[in-house]
Amino acid sequence: MTAGASRRRRGRLLLIGGNEDMDERDMRILPRMVELAGGRKSRILVCAAASAEPERSLEAFRKDLEKLGVGEVFRSPLNSRLEADSDELMDMLERSTAVLLTGGDQLRATSMMAGTRFGDRLKERHQREGLLIAGTSAGAAAMSSTMIIRGIGDTVRRDAVELAPGLGLLRDITVDTHFDRGGRVHRLMTVLAQNPAIVGIGIDEDTAIEIAPNRKLTVWGKGIVMVFDGRAAHTNAADVTAREAMALTDIKVHVLPERYGLDLKTLTPIVPGSAAVSAA
Repeated sequence: MTAGASRRRRGRLLLIGGNEDMDERDMRILPRMVELAGGRKSRILVCAAASAEPERSLEAFRKDLEKLGVGEVFRSPLNSRLEADSDELMDMLERSTAVLLTGGDQLRATSMMAGTRFGDRLKERHQREGLLIAGTSAGAAAMSSTMIIRGIGDTVRRDAVELAPGLGLLRDITVDTHFDRGGRVHRLMTVLAQNPAIVGIGIDEDTAIEIAPNRKLTVWGKGIVMVFDGRAAHTNAADVTAREAMALTDIKVHVLPERYGLDLKTLTPIVPGSAAVSAA
């Protein structure tokens, strides 16, 4: 291994299910993000590429992060690919210890970021320089290699969900947020029925998953995270029309509250205070 390669280190990811509690008396997720970003030495870039009303979101996060003692908060509406290629935004990215992608529309976020100077350097800094990337709601969903951009959620059929390429920070994983709302399980089952090799992760509101460089996932917040493993499943997706219900059998499901975890390499659960346990 070369000296340059030995210095490379992958950063962490923090994916938030949306509507995080901002009450200082019981706030759990944003304080964790600030801690991971460096505490009072942290410099956090908030990007609102997914939002149609970026200024409101940027101002709200600025106030909350400053209350939590963040050293410096950078803000970018990121509402054009021209901005994503700008020297000003690149300078903020280089100075940041973490980047937070806000909620809104995940397709809007990827269309503004993917293939730009900002999008490419964001991924490079995460993979090689330990940059923390956090996302809430659409900002979390956009991190997947394949993301849900529309879903009816009334049943499991091919035309109930529309997919698009995500930012690719999580390979072979599809994330759905606001998972405690109705129809979300159906949406992820529809994705798995068409590609059982993809792991489906559903994150409740005011709940987050932290993914460490070793691919171990930890849950934070008040709700749960559901992980769907369909690798051994049977599906008839290729044999039905777009309007017909699909079959999907032998799915393995993990329901994980705060401080429980999962090894994403082996898909084995991790119980607090113990090593990974067998799911057999």
